[in-house]
Amino acid sequence: MGGLIVAALALLVPALAAAQPRAGDYPNKPVRVLVALAAGGNADINARLISTALSQRLGQQFVVENRPSGGGIVAFGELARSAPDGYTLLVGALGSHALNVGLYRRLAVHPLTGVDHVTISSHSAIAVAAHPSLNVTTLAEFRDLLLRNPGRYNYGSSGNGTTGHIAGAMLVSLLGVQATHVPYRGSAAAFSDLAGGRTAFQADTISFLSEPIRAGTVRGIVIATPQRSPMAPDLPTSTEAGLPAYQATTWTPWSATLGTPAPIRQFLYEQIAEVLRQPDVRDRLIQLGNTIPEGMTPDATRAFIASEIERWVPIVHATGASVD
Repeated sequence: MGGLIVAALALLVPALAAAQPRAGDYPNKPVRVLVALAAGGNADINARLISTALSQRLGQQFVVENRPSGGGIVAFGELARSAPDGYTLLVGALGSHALNVGLYRRLAVHPLTGVDHVTISSHSAIAVAAHPSLNVTTLAEFRDLLLRNPGRYNYGSSGNGTTGHIAGAMLVSLLGVQATHVPYRGSAAAFSDLAGGRTAFQADTISFLSEPIRAGTVRGIVIATPQRSPMAPDLPTSTEAGLPAYQATTWTPWSATLGTPAPIRQFLYEQIAEVLRQPDVRDRLIQLGNTIPEGMTPDATRAFIASEIERWVPIVHATGASVD
C-alpha cells in the first residue's frame, strides 16, 4: 500500500507543478515601458536605467516611451488597453498612483483596482528651491516674503496633479500664504522658467534639484524629510525649518495591465530587484538622491500604494487642489 501511495504521489507532483502558472519563456519579444511623466525627471531616470539593465539581462529590449499628459491619466489609459501579458508596463510616481485619487472626481483607471503592480524601484525626497532674486535663505524668510506680497509670486511644477504641484500647494497651505501654480510639461520645462526668474519657486525631487542648488542656479529652502540628504547636506529639514508637518517623498512604482499573470509580475519583481543590486544602477540612483527599498513584492507594492492613497487624499483635499 505504501508503495502505491508513493508511486501515486510521484505521478501527482509533476502534474501539480505543470498546473501552476509560470512566467514561461517571458519575455520573448520587446517590452514597452510607459513613463507617466516627461523625460528628465526621476521616474524617467529610473525607467531608463532599469530598462537598459533588464534588456541586457534578459536579452529582449525594454523600450521606454514617455506619456506625460494628464499627470498619468493618458499612460494609465494606454496600459489598460494593452494585453495583460507583461509586454506593457507603466512607471509612475506618487502623483500618478496616489495623488490623482484626490484630484479627480472619477478615474477611468484607478491605481488600486484598474492595474496590477510589480514593484517600487526608489524613493526620493521632495525639496523646495527658490530663485536667488527672492533674496531669502530660510523658510521663515520665504514665508514672510509671501505674506507681505499675497498672490504676487508663482511656482512651477511638472504638471497638474503631479507630485511637484501638490508638494508646492501643500507648502503654500501649511505656511498660510498665497501663490499661483503654473503647470508645465515636465520638471525640466518648469525649472527652465525658475532658473530664468519667470517663476519664484519649485517643489521637486532632491534628485532633480540637488545639482542646480549646488551650482547656485537656485537657492535651496527646505527638504521635506525628517533627515537631511547627502545630496544637499546644507539644506535644512522641514522640522529644522520649523514646519515639521511638511513631509513629502515620492516613489517610483512599476505597474502592469490588470490581469497580468502573477508569475510574470513576480518574475519582473525578482529581475528588477536583481538589477537594483547592480552597482552601476544602484550607485547611480543613490547618487541622484534616491533610496532603494527592499522587499517590494507585487503584494507589498499594492499595500504600500493603498496606504499612500489613504495618507495623501486628505492632504490633496486640504490644499484645495483639483484637476476636474
